[in-house]
Amino acid sequence: MSQSLIVFDASGVVRYQYNNKTNPFNDFIYAIANDTVLYHDSNFISFKSNQRKFYSIKRDKLYTALYFEVVTTIDQEKIRQTLNDVLKTYLKLTENDEDSSKLKKLIDYQFNQLMQYKQQVKAVDNPSSASPINSGTSTPKKTHVTNSKKKMRKWDNGEMVEDGVDESILDYSESKEGSVGPSDNTQQLKVDLSSFSHQDDLILVNELNDILDDSEDDETTQDGSSKSKGVSSFFNKLSSYFGSTVDIQEITKKFQDQLVSKNIHPATSKLILERINNKFGNKTQVTPKEYKDVLVEELTKILTPNVSTDLLYDIKGRNNQRPYVISVVGVNGVGKSTNLAKLAYWFLQNNLNVLICACDTFRSGAVEQLKVHVNNLKTLNNSTSKIDIFEKGYGGGDHVVTTAKLAINHAQQESYDIVLIDTAGRTHSNAKLMTPLKKFGDAANPDKIIMVGEALVGTDSIDQAINFNNAFGNRRNLDFFIISKVDTVGDLVGTMINMVMATKVPILFMGTGQTYTDIKRLNIKRIVDMLTN
Repeated sequence: MSQSLIVFDASGVVRYQYNNKTNPFNDFIYAIANDTVLYHDSNFISFKSNQRKFYSIKRDKLYTALYFEVVTTIDQEKIRQTLNDVLKTYLKLTENDEDSSKLKKLIDYQFNQLMQYKQQVKAVDNPSSASPINSGTSTPKKTHVTNSKKKMRKWDNGEMVEDGVDESILDYSESKEGSVGPSDNTQQLKVDLSSFSHQDDLILVNELNDILDDSEDDETTQDGSSKSKGVSSFFNKLSSYFGSTVDIQEITKKFQDQLVSKNIHPATSKLILERINNKFGNKTQVTPKEYKDVLVEELTKILTPNVSTDLLYDIKGRNNQRPYVISVVGVNGVGKSTNLAKLAYWFLQNNLNVLICACDTFRSGAVEQLKVHVNNLKTLNNSTSKIDIFEKGYGGGDHVVTTAKLAINHAQQESYDIVLIDTAGRTHSNAKLMTPLKKFGDAANPDKIIMVGEALVGTDSIDQAINFNNAFGNRRNLDFFIISKVDTVGDLVGTMINMVMATKVPILFMGTGQTYTDIKRLNIKRIVDMLTN
C-alpha cells in the first residue's frame, strides 16, 4: 500500500510531499497537462497507470494528489473529502506564513486518518476479518453459546476455506433452540399493495411515477417539457439563453455538463452526444428543441430493453420440471438480500412457490438475515403459495456450489416453482473474490442472473457492471439489473444510463424503500425527463 501524497502547482512543481516517493506522480502530472485524466467533476480527478490509481483535487492553480498501489476499497467521496481538507489546510497555513512544522503535522494527520480508514475498510472487506458486517436487518441473538474460540473463514486462491472453524458453532442447517423467528422490524411488515396492479391473472409491479420527486409540483410547458414550480428547468434556461438557433458544439457542451451533473460518467455522456452530433450530419446550427428531441430519442433507446423483461410470462410459460432458478449478485452492502426478498414477495402474490437458497455462506449473519426475511414473508403471505429457506450453514470452497445444487434438487422434489439464490457480496475490483462466480454459475446454471446495483454509486457503476457481467465467463452474462436505493438520489439517476450502456443489460426493477412492496418498474419517459430537464 502506498502512503504518498503531494501538493503541486499547475507547472508541476511539488510544493509539499508526505514522503520522498514522488516519482510515481510524474505520469499523473503529465496526464493532467495533456488532459487525459478522468474528471468526476470540475475539481475531482482520477487516473490509472501502472497498477496505480491516482486521485486529485484542484483548487485555484494548486493540486493535491495521492495514489494507491493496489485497488482501494475506500469510496471516492472519502478520498475527495480528505484531499479537499488537505488543500484547504495547505492554502490557509501558507497564506498566513504559519510554521512549517505545524503545516506538516496537520496534513500528515489528515492523510494518516485516511490510511487508518483504509485499514478499517480492508478489515471489513477481508474475509479473515473477525468483525461481523451489519446486515441492515434485525437478527435475533443466538442462544447456543460456546466457550470455544472461533477462527474465521478466509479466501485462498479464489476459494473460501475454513480456518479452523468449529462447525458446530456455524452450522444452522438443523433447527435449534433459539432459532430465528419473525423480525422485530415492523416496518418491513407494512406493505402497500397499491404498488401492484392486476392484469389478467397476473400481479404486476407498477411503474415509477412519483418516488423520485413530487409529480404534483410539476408543470408542463408548451413544448411538452416539465419544470418545477418556482424553479426553471435546465432546458427552459437553455432555451432562454440561446434563443432560436445555436452552434451545435456550444449546445453539446451545455448538454454534456447537464448529463454529468446527473451522475452520467463523462466518457459515457461524451459518447452519447457524439452519436447525436453524427445524426445531425454537417449541420452547424440547431435549435435547443431539435437537439433535445434527438437526445431524448437516444436516451430512450438506451434504456429500452432489447430483451423481454416479462419475467412472469417466462416463468409461467415454461414446460420444465426443473424449478426456475434466479441468482442475485452484487457488491457488498447494495441490498441483495432485501431485494431478493422483494422479488420473493412479488412471486408469492402471483401464486408461485418460492424457495430461497442461502448461498452467502461467508458473511456473518447472512443465513440468519434470510431466515428473518422468510419468516416475515410467511407472516405476510395471504396466498395459497408457499415459501421457505434452504440452507446448509456456513462453509467454504465447494460448500456454496453443493448448497445450490441441493437446493435445486429439493425444490424440484417439493414442487417449488422458483429458487432464489442469494450470494456473497464481493468487491468487483478484486479478481480473487470474483473468480468463484464462474464456478458457481456453471454449477447452478441459473435461468437468470440479476445484479443489484446502487443508484448512489455514481460513475463507479460502470466498472461494477462490466466486472460482474464478465465474471461468469464467455457463455453467460447478467440478465437484469435491479437498481437499489433509487429513493435517495432525487433526479441524479445517471447510474442507470452508465450500467445499461456499459453492458446492454436491461433494468428489471428499481428498489425504492425498505418494505417488501418498495419496488418499481422503470418508467423510461420519467427517467429521460429527469436527465434532460
